[in-house]
Amino acid sequence: MTSANADTVRDSASDALDQVQRAAAPAIKEGRRQAGILLDQSGDLMETVSETASNLGKGVIAYTKKNPLIALVLAVGAGALLVSAAKSMRSGR
Repeated sequence: MTSANADTVRDSASDALDQVQRAAAPAIKEGRRQAGILLDQSGDLMETVSETASNLGKGVIAYTKKNPLIALVLAVGAGALLVSAAKSMRSGR
């Protein structure tokens, strides 16, 4: 291959690469835009989940302080259900 042919091949490859980059640029830009939107939405969702969990925790604490005996019975019942479920999962194997 002569130097002129090598230069021609290199120029053709460079031109092809430039065309691919120009053609892909809008898709890449749109992908980045959508990724940014999803990132913002996931941040908002995480904030909402955090607030909801915090409010739920505060509600449980308030209920427990207001009704300690009922809360204790509910906790024992939930524990019994968990133990029963664990036993049934083990015996099913």
